[in-house]
Amino acid sequence: MDTQKLASSLETKVPSKVELIPIFEDNYVFLIVDESKAECLIVDPGDASTIINFLDNQNLRPLGILLTHHHLDHIGGVPEIIKKYSISAYASIIDSRKMHFPVKIVNPNEELSLGAFSFRILELPGHTLGHIAFWEEKRNWLFSGDVLFGLGCGRVFEGTYSDMYSSIQKIKSLPNNTLVFCTHEYTETNLNFCKRLSPLDLLPLVGDDEELEIYENQLRNQRSIDLPSVPLKLGFEQRVNPFLLAKNLKEFSELRDLRNKA
Repeated sequence: MDTQKLASSLETKVPSKVELIPIFEDNYVFLIVDESKAECLIVDPGDASTIINFLDNQNLRPLGILLTHHHLDHIGGVPEIIKKYSISAYASIIDSRKMHFPVKIVNPNEELSLGAFSFRILELPGHTLGHIAFWEEKRNWLFSGDVLFGLGCGRVFEGTYSDMYSSIQKIKSLPNNTLVFCTHEYTETNLNFCKRLSPLDLLPLVGDDEELEIYENQLRNQRSIDLPSVPLKLGFEQRVNPFLLAKNLKEFSELRDLRNKA
């Protein structure tokens, strides 16, 4: 094994995990943890006190904050966390203009290395104009903000349907063993929407009904005891998520319109 391959192999063996911290009604904040050094990165902290309490209780030292977009439920806790720990927040140049605190700019396709982790920046507009995702390629972890959800996708607020469709295609093209850490617990609601789609001839995009039925039993059991449906398994979403099954922009747009009215 050459030196480069050996270094890559060793990097992936750093003891690591992702902690999911529920906030508000259905948001998740993610802590990407290097267990060997008790260090972490914080993703989309809409609230400060919950995160600070968790960090203190677990004796974790934050190294930085990753921000997928500018909505308040994703950035509301940033100023207090920055002040307490003297760390930097990272965001796209477009969305940073709506953030009223210091931000370090990251650009599409560049690599961001912090501690034991390295992320490829994916440009995913649609929900907001400057929405980005952080892809930890060695571990196949995608921190996708509000673009892809379990059996669904994010609303289109600032961009266009074409933007969101292109963003969904980027995620769809990632390895099917990718774990998608989306920031809302919407899977059960989206499952109900998928079940309503099943009899529609207009958009038969629900994939394998039997696989969806098996998943429904698992999901209902998980949620009944407050277990998260996140992270999503991209391979599964590729088979059953109607927004990933849409073959073109027209199908995607019709589906998004239906979901908006649901």
